[in-house]
Amino acid sequence: MNFFFFSIFLLISPLANSMNLFDQDIRNSKLFFEKWEYVSDQVMGGISDGKAEIIDSEGLFLRLSGDVSTKNNGGFIQVRSSKKILSDNFLGIKLKVRGNPSSYYIHLRTNSLIFPWQYYSGEFTVENNWRYVDIYLKDFKKSNFYQPSTFSSSEIKSIGFVAFGKDFEAQLDIMEAELF
Repeated sequence: MNFFFFSIFLLISPLANSMNLFDQDIRNSKLFFEKWEYVSDQVMGGISDGKAEIIDSEGLFLRLSGDVSTKNNGGFIQVRSSKKILSDNFLGIKLKVRGNPSSYYIHLRTNSLIFPWQYYSGEFTVENNWRYVDIYLKDFKKSNFYQPSTFSSSEIKSIGFVAFGKDFEAQLDIMEAELF
C-alpha cells in the first residue's frame, strides 16, 4: 500500500475570493505529497488498489488511478489533504477534470465531525476531455443522519478526491482545484 504523508496546513486570508487547493506545490511532487496522501480501503480490509501521482502532460495535473473493488466491504481509493480555511465566504469548489467517464466525489471533513468515517460528499462526473465542474457546498450530502446538515467553508479541515462505491477502473485527472 502506498502512503504519502502530509504535515503542512494551508492558511488563507479571510478576504480571499478564491483559494487554490493545490497551491504552487504541484510543480514539486515531493512538496505536493508532503501535503497530500493516498489512502485506499485497504486500511479497513478492502482490496482496492491504486496510486496518486503528478503527471506532466498538457500541463501538470494530479492523477488518482486504480482498481476500485467493493469486495471485503471495501470500495474506495482517495487522495486527501488537511486544510485550514479562515474564511466563511467560499460557496463551492471549482475543478478542471477529466478521466475515465464515471462519477467521482469530493469528501470534506469538518471540525464538527467526530468519527473518521464521517464526511460530506459532493458528486461530479468526468469525461475523456478536460472540463470545468462547480460543486456548491450547499449540495454536499452528509454521510450519517446525525451530522449537521450544513457547514461553512471555515469548518473544513480536510479535502479528498475519491473514486468510490462500485467496482471499476478509476482514473481521475485534476488540473485545477479551488474554492470559490
